[in-house]
Amino acid sequence: MAAALAAGALLVAGLPGCAGLGGSRTVALSESELALLLARQFPMERKVLEVIDLQVANPVLRLLPDSNRLATELDVFALDRLFGSRVQGHVKLDYGLRFEASDHTIRMTSVRVRDLAFESGGNTLHGAAQRLGTLVAEDLLENMALYRMKPSQADEMNSLNLEASAIQVSAQGISMSISPKAR
Repeated sequence: MAAALAAGALLVAGLPGCAGLGGSRTVALSESELALLLARQFPMERKVLEVIDLQVANPVLRLLPDSNRLATELDVFALDRLFGSRVQGHVKLDYGLRFEASDHTIRMTSVRVRDLAFESGGNTLHGAAQRLGTLVAEDLLENMALYRMKPSQADEMNSLNLEASAIQVSAQGISMSISPKAR
């Protein structure tokens, strides 16, 4: 919540300056603010193929400035509703961020699972289960919105004819410039 408020405050503070000066302003979020935004999305519960109840929880965020990406580790719990079996696991993934102008959100993009391990009754699952888990994780998280601007902020950005630059990842957090659209 604090991170969303901080992002909103930074954006609103930057908007009038953009209009008056004709220049750009930078919106920045620290690693801890990003971690708070990410944590708000979890635990996440989904049904997979109508037979598996999936819960994803406990995100741990890392910045990857060399590749302009973020990394996250998550705990995964799955219940097979047909047979009653339960598995738990851990997934490590990385992804980029993008600003989606159509709905004024910051979203995950190009999600890639780097490691996925499931255990069931002390046995590690391999092969098809791992591949299916990787596909499900990437599909589940691709385009997930981490932050959505308030309608008043989005309206102000539109009325001032502003656009956002690509999001940059640094060792301290992320940044994005807001500037007048090129004519």
